[in-house]
Amino acid sequence: MSETLETLANRVDRLEATMQQMSDQLSLLTPQQKPPEKPKTGVEIIKEMAIDKRPLAEGFRKLMKRMGVPEKPTVTLEELRESMVRGGIRPEDNEFSRAIIEEREK
Repeated sequence: MSETLETLANRVDRLEATMQQMSDQLSLLTPQQKPPEKPKTGVEIIKEMAIDKRPLAEGFRKLMKRMGVPEKPTVTLEELRESMVRGGIRPEDNEFSRAIIEEREK
């Protein structure tokens, strides 16, 4: 079946309408969050960020442990670079790496 631009446009329009209907129906199922009555000031946000981060750090350590990520690196930076080169990664091909190399050479 040969599609014309018009039939494709019609199909996209129908798809968009269906997606909007689904979005509208889903929004009825999820609780709506009301915006905060008074927005936080920058000072309030900074104070919240100054809370004790030890529980967060401990949770992150546990997550990394569950994923099998060691707490300390098991290879040196040089070994990692050599491994990457053996794997076919060429630092000079990476724009970011090239910029770093260029800055070092200045």
